[in-house]
Amino acid sequence: MIEILRFGLFEDRTIGRLKIDDLELWTIERPWQNNVPFKSCIPDGEYKIKLTDSPRFGPGTWQVQDVPNRTHILFHVANTAADVVGCIGCGLSVYPDLSGVGSSRKAMEKFEAHLEGSEVATITIKTGHLT
Repeated sequence: MIEILRFGLFEDRTIGRLKIDDLELWTIERPWQNNVPFKSCIPDGEYKIKLTDSPRFGPGTWQVQDVPNRTHILFHVANTAADVVGCIGCGLSVYPDLSGVGSSRKAMEKFEAHLEGSEVATITIKTGHLT
């Protein structure tokens, strides 16, 4: 089970913590804009993610499935909200001012390695406070 806890909700970005078992990463997304494609993060909920071939990011890209009124929600390298268009970027650290995430390429390598051997997984996304 993968979980993203969104805890930093700003006008221009959303910051979260992603956990897969003992792996902890940080996420960067667009702000909540009523699920508008290319402008908003996706709604909180439980989704399947599936390996797909992305024209931009290549084979073996994880994509969130069955998001209402949305398609092509990918996990990929991104450090700031300007780097994502409705997708989810991962980092090994979060900037002190919460403006983005650091070491995104290394974080994505860890994310992909942790899911190696799987083609489908479940993710829960929720908004709350870090504990």
